Amino acid sequence: MTDYVFEVMREFPGSFINHNNELILIPKTNLYICLRDVNTPTELKYKLLEWCSRDCTCALVYSQEWRTIRYQDDVLSKINKCLGTNFTREEMELIYERLGNSCNHKLTERFVLSGYDMQLLKR
Repeated sequence: MTDYVFEVMREFPGSFINHNNELILIPKTNLYICLRDVNTPTELKYKLLEWCSRDCTCALVYSQEWRTIRYQDDVLSKINKCLGTNFTREEMELIYERLGNSCNHKLTERFVLSGYDMQLLKR
């Protein structure tokens, strides 16, 4: 588990784990996930999808649109590297809509365990 956390942290320079056991991925925008209930790499993958998909698609963190798009694309690229995936922006929008904020954790589990079968989210 620890090795995978460090792999994720390598993709997000400047990331750290705080005293509340939160993995702060991007301090400037406060993109983070809570590690309290994460015990396996697979559980961390659930969290990356549930809590980071918004920042890949619709987070408005800058007043200039080009900077926001660059930020979203950067987060998407890093999440793809962490998960070993190649999600497009459109696919990540669907992931956020169906799984974001842990709105359907059981579906997140099925999605990750299926090897990221997008058909599960289209049903």
